[in-house]
Amino acid sequence: MNMFPRIPSIVALAALACAATSVARAQSPSAKAPANPPVAGTLKAVDLPGFALIPAGEFTMGDALDGDSYAPQHKVNVSAFYMQKKEVTNAQWDEVRAWGLKNGYTDLPEGSMDGTTSYNKGANHPVNSVQWWAVVKWCNAKSVKEGLIPAYYTDAAQTVVYQTGKLDLDNTMVKLSANGYRLPTEAEWEKAARGGLSGKRFPWGDTISHDQANFKNSNIEIYQNGTTGYHPTYMTGEEPYTSPVGSFAANGYGLYDMTGNVQEWCWDNNGNDGAYPSVMETDPRGATGGSLRAVRGGCPPAGANYCRVANRVFSDPSTSGNYFGFRIARSSASK
Repeated sequence: MNMFPRIPSIVALAALACAATSVARAQSPSAKAPANPPVAGTLKAVDLPGFALIPAGEFTMGDALDGDSYAPQHKVNVSAFYMQKKEVTNAQWDEVRAWGLKNGYTDLPEGSMDGTTSYNKGANHPVNSVQWWAVVKWCNAKSVKEGLIPAYYTDAAQTVVYQTGKLDLDNTMVKLSANGYRLPTEAEWEKAARGGLSGKRFPWGDTISHDQANFKNSNIEIYQNGTTGYHPTYMTGEEPYTSPVGSFAANGYGLYDMTGNVQEWCWDNNGNDGAYPSVMETDPRGATGGSLRAVRGGCPPAGANYCRVANRVFSDPSTSGNYFGFRIARSSASK
């Protein structure tokens, strides 16, 4: 189990990592990038099964209600993109992993597994216990499997597709114009989570209960109500107490479980202490340095405070606790 306090200190955040920080740099030199990849243009609301089109535009990112100094309000402009409506499931992970292991992605781990301990609660539950590195390689594998342009590369020239090993990727190594699958940026994630609402704590408003999300009601914050403790429906067997994806109502963009269930890896790292910029940015990708990666959304062990859409956490990319999951995004729906 991994719970994270919301701490504005990079030193304290680094102490939250639950795995070694050493980084191996092995990758396959044979996976060349496809020639002349297409460039994503203006997005239209085409039918992309399982995905929602998040519209382009400016939104207010950050907290205005709870004095969260680590997430001050500021304006961000985000280009349109697609976000998977539901968190990646165990079934999804297993299908892509099986293909990847036979096609150059030789170290994709079994999902929802920590050593010899299985945390798999079912095919339609979100995959968990996946490290950030494994997630981005899985995104590439899914892209190539479906004939799409992968997003992640081992070099700034974007000539070698990232397939194996643990590589410190930076912003030069991600091709946001690719039509393949990738992690959302923090800005994309928060815009999507808000579902078109502005200035609210959660995707639906300012209070939270077990009718709306799978989280732990610690009965501390004034904005939580209803039954306390873990969600009574899903606190069965051993942890993690996840729920099948899509068990609660969708937000205004048609996205499920943006609050609770598993916390979701994002692209951004924590350089500059993870501080937001003081001026409005368009499509920010996070800092250019730092060793930790953003995690959003909260999870069953986390109280309501951690489940707010503005709440920010950074964790070591080698962390693979049983509440670490993700959902995928695409910059384009074109083939």
